[in-house]
Amino acid sequence: MEPNPRLAIESDYLSEFRMSAVDGTLSISKRRTRRRDSESIPKYPLPGFRPFQLCTLTDYIPVGGDWLFEMKFDGYRAQVAISGSNVVVYTRNGHDWTRQFKVIVPALQRLTKGAVLIDGEIVAIDSQGRTNFSMLKTGIAAGMPLKFYAFDLLEFDGEDLSNQPLLERKARLASLLGARRPDDSLQFSSHIVDEGKRVFDAMCEGGHEGVIAKRADSSYVGDRTRSWLKIKCTKRQEFVVGGYRPSDTGHGMASLILGTYENGKLVYRGRVGTGFTEAMRNDILAKLEKRRVEKSAFASVPRDIARRARWVRPELVAEVTYAEVTPDGSLRHPSFKGMREDKRADQVVMEMPKTVSRDQGD
Repeated sequence: MEPNPRLAIESDYLSEFRMSAVDGTLSISKRRTRRRDSESIPKYPLPGFRPFQLCTLTDYIPVGGDWLFEMKFDGYRAQVAISGSNVVVYTRNGHDWTRQFKVIVPALQRLTKGAVLIDGEIVAIDSQGRTNFSMLKTGIAAGMPLKFYAFDLLEFDGEDLSNQPLLERKARLASLLGARRPDDSLQFSSHIVDEGKRVFDAMCEGGHEGVIAKRADSSYVGDRTRSWLKIKCTKRQEFVVGGYRPSDTGHGMASLILGTYENGKLVYRGRVGTGFTEAMRNDILAKLEKRRVEKSAFASVPRDIARRARWVRPELVAEVTYAEVTPDGSLRHPSFKGMREDKRADQVVMEMPKTVSRDQGD
């Protein structure tokens, strides 16, 4: 029997979705894990890293049954390659971070005797049931429990699935994962079809980051595409750290000086001085001091900012929320959320919402 495109999710399921998108129980609770005789399973090599499929930022919520909606997680995007008990966790840049995410490895080692390549997000869940990036950073260092939310299956036992429709890939992924307890570190990322506005409102009301909209028939092209969209509850993105302002005492860090790349030049976007704990400030300052340089990497910086600035090599990436971008291109009411070690500074540009039509695909 063909899988139901809605995965049996009715519109009145939305309140449950708000919880199940985090605990992973929705739409797979009645599925059974496929058991296979290990002696009959051929050996497949460990799948290699593939470029990630990336979302286009928009403020338009698409409508229609050809779009499905997932929670936008506040964590680290990751690609997991598995061949039996051999597991590698890749970051967006293709770096091997298996050691950093070792707490999720045992669950991945038990998943299959074959070989798979899974796309998803590694998160930490706070006491309010929300994914929390700052908590994730602490959790990695402390070895605290983390979860991997799987939302795409790219390869299965040597078979390339990237050209199959997304709904088919997700159906196979759900079958592979089977039923999951809420406390399992490996979870399926649930979705709802054609309820975008209601899902988005529920996510924002619950204090989540937003939603991801995906064409149900989309292939996995490994690039930024308008068949995958991100709609955020608040304005939030990554910025390059090009310098900092010391505190009034001359010791410590008062604010980070931020920028994005535009036509190969680092453009000043303002400063962020809120959202830090004292421990964060000390940790970031240590990283900055190792990168001190005499000359600014920015194309230009306002004189009053440059006067007390200390410049650094533009290698660090900070994630920041903000209210809006002012007419001169600076951030208004920015707040620091965390450092992004999984993203390259030279790829950071100012994200502006794109207009996407209902039937626009790859």
